Amino acid sequence: MIRDAEQRRAPRKRATAPIAVKNWFTEQEIGQLGNLSATGVMLLLKSQPRDGAVYQVVFTLHDAHHRQHRVEIGIQEQWHEPAASNGQFWAGYRIVAASEDDVRAIDEWIGPPAD
Repeated sequence: MIRDAEQRRAPRKRATAPIAVKNWFTEQEIGQLGNLSATGVMLLLKSQPRDGAVYQVVFTLHDAHHRQHRVEIGIQEQWHEPAASNGQFWAGYRIVAASEDDVRAIDEWIGPPAD
């Protein structure tokens, strides 16, 4: 699938350190967080996702006070493409389910919008 830059509306924050993303049901790592917004997430995956599939994932974010928050969200695949590393894929997901606490943790991690 081809990404459409115009679909990006919410401010995004790129992960500058590795953040493992796990399958909520199995706790197996599926990849790494690429970037995150209030409405979506980009992941670097270890294997090709299914088109349009819905996943329940978990990862840990650190707030400004270095406290950890375990984020558990439902995501739906919007696009994916092969990464430069053989066998890996970049994939964009829309967040389809998140608790109020998880939304707050994501918003705090992203920080205020840049002017």
